[in-house]
Amino acid sequence: MTKYSKRKELARDKFLTPDECARLSSAPNKTTLQGLRDYAILKVFLNCGLRKQELIDLKVKDFCNEGTSWWFIVQSKGGTTDEQDIMNDRTIQAVQRYLQRAGHGLDADAPLFQPLKNRVRTDEKKINRRSIDYLVKRYAKKAEITKNITAHTLRHTFGTEFQVITGDIKSTQAAMRHRSLSSTMIYLHTNRDRVKRGLSQMNL
Repeated sequence: MTKYSKRKELARDKFLTPDECARLSSAPNKTTLQGLRDYAILKVFLNCGLRKQELIDLKVKDFCNEGTSWWFIVQSKGGTTDEQDIMNDRTIQAVQRYLQRAGHGLDADAPLFQPLKNRVRTDEKKINRRSIDYLVKRYAKKAEITKNITAHTLRHTFGTEFQVITGDIKSTQAAMRHRSLSSTMIYLHTNRDRVKRGLSQMNL
């Protein structure tokens, strides 16, 4: 098996189904500040495909809009700065509601996603990688998702679903902000349901 084949095979079980995504998104208690924050984080991962460190590094001023258009300014892998459009209304609203409840939305240079004040050292201003890992696994367990998922699984899910919707590997490359097309090729999964649909429509 080639290195590429191993990567492709490995990726097949590293994404969530739409039903699993819905269950995961429903897991946080959105009546609490923590729930609002965690729900917003999950929606950003699932609908924008950010890497874990990219999400951690977001500042309030990186959540941008002009009219009805919204986007993130993302400090991407390799030291580049990119714009990632936010086209999902629930994701936009989730971030807005979190900021309104958290109260730091007017501080442009503040970290967008912050730790809960009573759970960390007072000098820790932004949520950390361990907290991200914990919340993803916590809500996966609550949603009864048996896969061993991480924040990167949610990025894989975004890439997989985007490729299914568009069928365009170059567009998926742009959405994932990959510099090389070879990095995007893992999203060409063989989806059994899609194969069945295709076979059922064969009438030669």
